[in-house]
Amino acid sequence: MISRSDHLSDRTRSLIKLCNDRLADAVDLQLQCKHAFWNTTAIDLRKLFDEVNNSVDLYADRIAERVVEIGGVANSTERVVPTWSNLLCAPDALCRNHASTLATTLGLFAELARRAIDTSNEFSDITSADMFTEIAHGLDKWHRTLVAV
Repeated sequence: MISRSDHLSDRTRSLIKLCNDRLADAVDLQLQCKHAFWNTTAIDLRKLFDEVNNSVDLYADRIAERVVEIGGVANSTERVVPTWSNLLCAPDALCRNHASTLATTLGLFAELARRAIDTSNEFSDITSADMFTEIAHGLDKWHRTLVAV
C-alpha cells in the first residue's frame, strides 16, 4: 500500500516538517503560558498570560491548518516534551518571574518563526512565509509587552 506521504515531493515533505516543528513549538509555548497562569496570583498578570495563550492558540491552529493544506498531517505530540527543554531552561521553569521567562520564550519562538519565513521563501512557499511573518509580528508584540512588565 502506498502512503499519502509517498506522493509528496521532497520540497513538500520539508515544508511539512518545518511547519510541524513550529507547531510543536507553539503547543509547547501554550503549555508555558498555562504554567505561568497557574503559578501566578496577580490578576492582571493572569489576564495577560491568558491573552498570550489565546494568541498562541490561534498561531498553532494556523500552522496546523497549513500543514494539512500542503498535504501533511498536523502532528506536534511527538515533539512537545523534548521541545520544552529547548525553549525553556529548567531553572527558569521554577522561577517566580513568569513574565520575564515567558518573554524570553516568546523571543526564541519569534526567532524560529523568522527562520521559518526564510526557509519558506527558499522553497518559494509565499503562503507559509506570509503566515510565519504574521506570527512573528504577533510574537514580537507579546514579547515587548511582557518585557515591559
